[in-house]
Amino acid sequence: MRPDHPALLPRASAVTRAVSLATPGFWCEWRHADGRRITCAARPTPSAAIRWARIQIRTIASAVEPDLVDSLVDRGYPGWRDAVSALAQGAHFTLPITAAPLSFVWHARPVLVMAVVGGTPLPHLPAGDPPWG
Repeated sequence: MRPDHPALLPRASAVTRAVSLATPGFWCEWRHADGRRITCAARPTPSAAIRWARIQIRTIASAVEPDLVDSLVDRGYPGWRDAVSALAQGAHFTLPITAAPLSFVWHARPVLVMAVVGGTPLPHLPAGDPPWG
C-alpha cells in the first residue's frame, strides 16, 4: 500500500470526532410551578434563548389566560435583564414568573449541543418528552 493510503492514515477516535461536532448553546425549558415540563429547546446564543422564552411564554399564556400575556412578557421585568448577563457569563439561570393564578418557571443552562441528522435540534417535539428526558 502507498504510505498515504486512507487505511494507513491516523484517525481521530469516535470520542474526539463527537466532541468536535458539539457546539456551545443553551438548553431552555418552561415548566409549571409544580415542575411539569411545558416545552423545551436548544438555542445557540443567550439572546436566542431569551427570544425563544418570550415567544413561548406568550403562546402558553394566551392559551391559558389571554388577558395575562402582557404581564408575563413585560420586557421591563428585571428578570429578563438578569437572564442576559447570567447566560452571557455561562451560568445557569432560573426565572419564576407569576401572574395570579398562573405561575411558570423558565430554566436555561449552558450545554454542548450535538447536531441532529438532517439539521439542528428541533425547538419542540410533537408528541411528549424525548425518550431520554
